[in-house]
Amino acid sequence: MEKELKADAYRDLSDAQPLLSLAARVDAAHTAVLVIDMQNDFCAPGGYVERVIGKDIAACCAIVPRLQSLIDAARGHGVPVFWLRACYRPDLLPASMRTKLAEQGITEVCCDRDTWGYDWYGVQPLSGEPVLEKNSYDGFVGTTLEHELRARGIRTLVFAGVQTNICVEATLRHANALGFHRVVPEDCVASHTQPAHDATLNNVRFLLGDVTRLDALTPHWQASPRRVYLDYTQEELDRAYDQRAWADNRDAMLAWYAQASASARDEYPHHRHVPYGPGPHETLDIFPAQRQGAPIHVHVHGGGWRNLSKDDESFLARTLVPAGGVLVVLDFSLIPEVRLPDMIAQTRRALAWVHAKASRFGGDPGRIHLSGHSSGAHMAAVLATTDWESLHLPADLIKSALLISGMYDLHPVMLSARSGYVELQPDEIERYSPIRHLSHLRCPAVVAIGDRESPEFQRQARDFVRAAQEQDRQVELMLLPATNHYEIVTRLNDPGSALSQAALRLMDLPD
Repeated sequence: MEKELKADAYRDLSDAQPLLSLAARVDAAHTAVLVIDMQNDFCAPGGYVERVIGKDIAACCAIVPRLQSLIDAARGHGVPVFWLRACYRPDLLPASMRTKLAEQGITEVCCDRDTWGYDWYGVQPLSGEPVLEKNSYDGFVGTTLEHELRARGIRTLVFAGVQTNICVEATLRHANALGFHRVVPEDCVASHTQPAHDATLNNVRFLLGDVTRLDALTPHWQASPRRVYLDYTQEELDRAYDQRAWADNRDAMLAWYAQASASARDEYPHHRHVPYGPGPHETLDIFPAQRQGAPIHVHVHGGGWRNLSKDDESFLARTLVPAGGVLVVLDFSLIPEVRLPDMIAQTRRALAWVHAKASRFGGDPGRIHLSGHSSGAHMAAVLATTDWESLHLPADLIKSALLISGMYDLHPVMLSARSGYVELQPDEIERYSPIRHLSHLRCPAVVAIGDRESPEFQRQARDFVRAAQEQDRQVELMLLPATNHYEIVTRLNDPGSALSQAALRLMDLPD
């Protein structure tokens, strides 16, 4: 399966329309810049290379002004800039690299974390630009680089940084094998020896890609519309993450949520505003089953991380309670009262409470299932990909997840207008993007999306499912016809709907 998927990914690039000119290859719509190893230990006077290896770092220092011009041009025309930084701590290195260092009698660590040598030299990333640590010469090995590039529709890589004949070349050769086009502006890369630098560039010219110069490369971006992500302009990306642009019945649907939820609370016995933590909004509503030891369905409401509450999504009780499940609907603080990381912490606290107290309300702590809608689906996906063992809870705490119309990669979200109120640091974007943490997904999941939602939300769902399946996770995509973002969750009010049937199937309850 893994080999087939990788082959499919290769064909995604190789079967596309040929790019027969440099201008076509470096089109801003599908090009990214890789900045490789611009760190003090490689480039700065007194760094590892000069002090330990005894090499001349002058050429590496000299490219900084041109490299900054390349980066500025890329940013100005929406070409994403990826940053690769080395950490060559012995416990992280491949055995072959450790052996070579041992043969040379070198014991000092190059680019160790939290040291001056690890820091950037001359140039540095902006907030939101991807930064990937590598522990070998090849920037694809042991990193998410390939996934990040494919998720953005990148076909061409522009290589910059150091050293031309080592990390630049190793990463470029791997990019060649993966089917990416390779372009090297020769005045934006450098090595510690000129012959080695020239030899790599000759190999690239001969077989591995294009060698050009900065002043011949960047003019190709001048005529391109500024793209901020994939093929989106800023205005288009903002619209892609604003579901109001794709559903003219938003207000009517939100009113329906409130009315249907109130009706469900009138119809089904429940425990209201049960505290699970110390905060004023750390409460939940419990709709118990008619028997002891019932499976528990925990739902996380949507609202763009800043609207709605548990009171708006109680209507799931109509499907779950008659089938024999316990429904728990979470509340939590919202932006701007707290930040998104605080919201995630609250929902994790809620899951821990449900696990500890399940028997008190007739639930089975070994059968906790999860759902969420919109921003709630994002948070539910974070919960489903949480390392629960590190929080002293069972690794398989969550037995299934129903993710409805969510966002699973926060990088494009934080390039959109939503960044005006969500405000995450680069490490937080990584930490709270569920697609980056699929190794912790221990349960089956259904990822549901409506065919009238924004194409970007649909892409997020498909990419999450594909990435999960590539890691052999039991995840399936459900596309609901004639359904927009606000309508889709209402299907859980109807026990006979396809979405309700999926929820019951995941919980092993009768339909």
